[in-house]
Amino acid sequence: MSVWRHFADSDAGYLFSLSDSLRIAEAKYPDLLVPVADGTLIIASDYSGQHKAATHEAYAFLVTTDRTLRAWLPLLQEFRERWLPDSRRISFKKLNEPVRWRALPAFLNTVGKLNGNLITILVDKRVGSFVQGGPDAAIKSLPDCFPEGCNLGTAEKMLRLASFVALLVSGLRREEQASNWVSDHDEALDSHDKRERFARLATYFCFGLTGWRNPADHLFCTTESPTAPYWSEDVAAIADLAAGAYCQLGGNLPSFFGVESWTAGISSANVENERARVIGDWLARGRLELKHVLLRLEQNVEGDVRSSAQTFLSNFKSFIPGNLGIF
Repeated sequence: MSVWRHFADSDAGYLFSLSDSLRIAEAKYPDLLVPVADGTLIIASDYSGQHKAATHEAYAFLVTTDRTLRAWLPLLQEFRERWLPDSRRISFKKLNEPVRWRALPAFLNTVGKLNGNLITILVDKRVGSFVQGGPDAAIKSLPDCFPEGCNLGTAEKMLRLASFVALLVSGLRREEQASNWVSDHDEALDSHDKRERFARLATYFCFGLTGWRNPADHLFCTTESPTAPYWSEDVAAIADLAAGAYCQLGGNLPSFFGVESWTAGISSANVENERARVIGDWLARGRLELKHVLLRLEQNVEGDVRSSAQTFLSNFKSFIPGNLGIF
């Protein structure tokens, strides 16, 4: 039985294309995702690639359940006591610091034992706005969702993030299933007003994709919120590592082959960023309880935006699957 619930509304644009890519990939590889329907859905997210030099933006989401997370937290505590007893956070950007770098393999080994789905969405920066007319039109049509004076870059970030949260909720959650989302604290969510307006925007998008009339609660906080769970920074760090690594790996991974599904061989020897190479090697080894999928929106040489869903095979040098659907 499929874990991913694909929605059939092609008017959803990029979201439809990404969902369809994942549907096709899962049909070919039925164990691509694990079910997350037993208990409260837990989502933790982080982002990368917002700086000017980056060629891609990455939005990473760890999706599991509260029951699964509670069973895994003792392993996290063991890691903390041995490797980072001073409470410093694992961060892709800070892995050049010796203590964090030495702790990384043990952290990845611990993370690999968490049953859940790590879904990263990599967006070519040449891809245009996620809404027709761009963020300016969205601000004008949805004034209750954007703070007064919101700049266009922040508005577009809010649009993309709300779109991706709606995509994951609609594809993995049940209507009667409660969910909690913990996000990294960034410019799109750095004030109470922004968070309230963003929650409204994400609700609109979720309803547009699902049509749910009586959904269970979807609670939301950032890692800096006083109400954030004690484990929030460590769980969000999983998404942070994926987002940072995939931003660096983007140029080394396949994009289009002109067919619906494909398999391509790659080598980590061509990855210059050592942090990304270590994380990519870990993902490629397989045998992880944590499933991982890369959803990608990439502009080809003709300027068309195409989507794919990809993952690593257990054979380290192989990288797979995905739909090469054209948006």
